[in-house]
Amino acid sequence: MQIQNIQDLLRELREDNTSGANELIDKALEIIRFQLSLTDDPRKDIKEEMMILSKQIFDARSSMAPLINTIGFLIHNLELINKAIIEERLNQFLVDREKRKESLEVYFHAFLGEHKRVPLKVMLISYSSTIINLLLKNKEFNFEIYVLESRPLLEGQRVAETLSPHFKTHLIIDAAMGTSIDEIDLVLVGVDNILKDGSIINKIGTFPLALLANTRKIDVYAVCDSYKYNLKSHYERSILILEKSIKEVYNKEIKNKFLEVHNYYFDITPPEYISGIISDLGVLSIQKFLEKVKKSLPIEWFKYFIINKEI
Repeated sequence: MQIQNIQDLLRELREDNTSGANELIDKALEIIRFQLSLTDDPRKDIKEEMMILSKQIFDARSSMAPLINTIGFLIHNLELINKAIIEERLNQFLVDREKRKESLEVYFHAFLGEHKRVPLKVMLISYSSTIINLLLKNKEFNFEIYVLESRPLLEGQRVAETLSPHFKTHLIIDAAMGTSIDEIDLVLVGVDNILKDGSIINKIGTFPLALLANTRKIDVYAVCDSYKYNLKSHYERSILILEKSIKEVYNKEIKNKFLEVHNYYFDITPPEYISGIISDLGVLSIQKFLEKVKKSLPIEWFKYFIINKEI
């Protein structure tokens, strides 16, 4: 289908429930490029248009930290915003993103070098393209994978199908995580957001998995790009975890007025249940990660939206 305008692109970004962070960022960049294409003069000041568009992208994915930080990279420290500057920064962003990816790969490989068991038995939850790609780049460690199905959308099935041609893989229902926990050496979880206190937002079930692993003294590491640090949380704005369609978990007519059905995609895991974060900044404790990420991101730019009460 041909995209007609920016609103179509924003709607696609808002309604996408299956893509990972990088795919959603690419969609946001496509929206920005569309906006730039509407401007003929590369030196014309388009600050007002870009600020409005930035707010629209925020609203489309209000809790997605990488989108906020991506826009921050594009427009921070700019009194004048024009097409030429943004195009230059778009190109630089792609270069920097690749560098962050490469750094994460180096740190993840070094982390695995500290774990000598063969096979290394790892439990995963939900679909993280970052973790999947890292595992596939390190096949020599001969992993044995335990994948939770990840209700309600069952992304775990896709993970199992992707990894099973390369590693022995077990697909188990979420509620059965306790039956396999004593078999594993390590839990790896993806990250949707990292909050100011070091808590992580990830697919529903991450919190009980981390709790369970802690009872068995099994390390739980979050794996992510440092752009997952959430600036809304940094400035003490609330992060809402919205309910999704109940039809995904209860596809019947509700006839009993006392029956309430809830469907959450995400939960929050407190930092005390996370052993550390593996990112492009290193293999770090929660506290060390927070110290480094606050220096690496253009945090101050976000104050524009705070001051103008747009967030």
